[in-house]
Amino acid sequence: MVSPLKKQRDALLNAKQASHAVVGDTTANLDSLHLRLIEFEQDKLKLKDLVQIAQKVNHKREVLIPKYMPVAEQYLEAGESYQNPIFTDLIVWLVDTNDFDTAMAWCEKAIEKELPTPENFKCTWPTFIAREVLEWAIDQQSTRKSVEPYFSNVFTKLLEGKWVVPDKLYAEWLKFAGDALLLNDQGVPQPSQVGTVEQLEKAKAFLLKAQEVHGKCGVKSKIGKIDQRIRAIQNGRL
Repeated sequence: MVSPLKKQRDALLNAKQASHAVVGDTTANLDSLHLRLIEFEQDKLKLKDLVQIAQKVNHKREVLIPKYMPVAEQYLEAGESYQNPIFTDLIVWLVDTNDFDTAMAWCEKAIEKELPTPENFKCTWPTFIAREVLEWAIDQQSTRKSVEPYFSNVFTKLLEGKWVVPDKLYAEWLKFAGDALLLNDQGVPQPSQVGTVEQLEKAKAFLLKAQEVHGKCGVKSKIGKIDQRIRAIQNGRL
């Protein structure tokens, strides 16, 4: 039986042959990468031995990312497009450690190179990043911390159609954006505490879009409360 690493090396070799002849330094570089892949798989097995999520995250941040970052950077600098598990796994680890600056920049590169997500993933890069950033933003908002610039970076791509994600996830983004315009002093969406019709209308537009995208996103009652608040302001009942 052919080992997974042997299959991986053969895939890298085929990718190289498809773009240019594999001779001399290129073959040597490929062999070097294959050795790093073996080491990488061994390190991933050790990572699984850690029990706590916090331990895993810290090990990625303090040990594994610094160790393999130069390998990924060399891959990018070379302008290669073959599948490199070290590069794609590092994108996931960067997200795990909340290094969204590098993760999102590398995600763009992965999309540009048409690289798949790691083999155990069942989603595209935009879906992965959108899901993770939204989860982070919800956590940030719950402790009254800023969600920028990462929320807006992803949300703009979704609104402009540059990134396409499942309807339910897109609706969750729209709902979060609408709710963010309705927050009271305790960080809870409350239309009755918003003082301008313009802000209410903007929030309503996001929530209506969320309802249009995914009818079961649970925004109907909130839209009704927004309408009540708009009428109250227009009638002078502030």
